[in-house]
Amino acid sequence: MERKIIKVTGDIEVTVLPDSRHEYLMTTKEVANGYGVSPETIRSHRMLHSEELIEGKHFVRAVEFFNSGCKSGSYNTPPDNRIFWTKRGIVRLGFFIKSERAKLFRDWAEDLIITIDEHRDLFGEVFPGKVLGRRNHNRLTQDRLIDILKDVAMIEDKGLRISIIRKLTGE
Repeated sequence: MERKIIKVTGDIEVTVLPDSRHEYLMTTKEVANGYGVSPETIRSHRMLHSEELIEGKHFVRAVEFFNSGCKSGSYNTPPDNRIFWTKRGIVRLGFFIKSERAKLFRDWAEDLIITIDEHRDLFGEVFPGKVLGRRNHNRLTQDRLIDILKDVAMIEDKGLRISIIRKLTGE
């Protein structure tokens, strides 16, 4: 799984993992690092707020194993890899964790979500169904302004015509 290290703020960096279903995931350890708390605090919040932190929506359980390097070929589950937090889960956890660093991390998480939602994909890909530049049809270019002004010139009501022109030209 491709990992991406992202600078949150100052000396805080976290590792995110791309995910086709949730866009990105973070381990409990990385979320704890971002919020400036221990992984145990994150696990505790997951248990205390189990009615609000829903599996499959806010977190997913890993079925991923890694080769421990043992010659026998045995595999172990990494202790901080049992739970992956989704972007929704990271934000929801922020409702419960109150500290100055948590505030900075919530700001970062919010900005990251907005960045992805604006189709500037974090991992260099366009998500299915999302097209870059989709909103460009609303941009008021010089050619578009001239075309609109041609239509405005046909409006018989002089007051309305002048009002629209002023709004379009920023006067």
